[in-house]
Amino acid sequence: MNKPIPGITPGIEIALIVIAISALASPASADTVNARCDIYPKGEDHALDSIPCTFSQRQGYIRIDREDGISHDLSPVGDTPGNYVDQSGHPVYRQSDLGKDGLIFRMPTESVYVYWDASSL
Repeated sequence: MNKPIPGITPGIEIALIVIAISALASPASADTVNARCDIYPKGEDHALDSIPCTFSQRQGYIRIDREDGISHDLSPVGDTPGNYVDQSGHPVYRQSDLGKDGLIFRMPTESVYVYWDASSL
């Protein structure tokens, strides 16, 4: 038989147990940041658009949700960092040419420049 915890009423004890179980059952959340995405058509050196987006990363998988309704789900490929495939199986390459300011993702038809500072939008 369980003994009550001294100084804690049974109702509070049950609430603490429920909170503890909920915390254990919650899935780990991805690292998500609000960002700015500049969209460059393949082969172009001028951005077609600059829009708000969110960038999420979890266990090597990346998701970019753009305000224009387009999402990119990228899965890592092999052991070489920066190699991905998109949700359609097309190759995508990540480049760090933006340094601490962001990342570049080279996709089959466009490049998406993800800037961590979205304040210019």
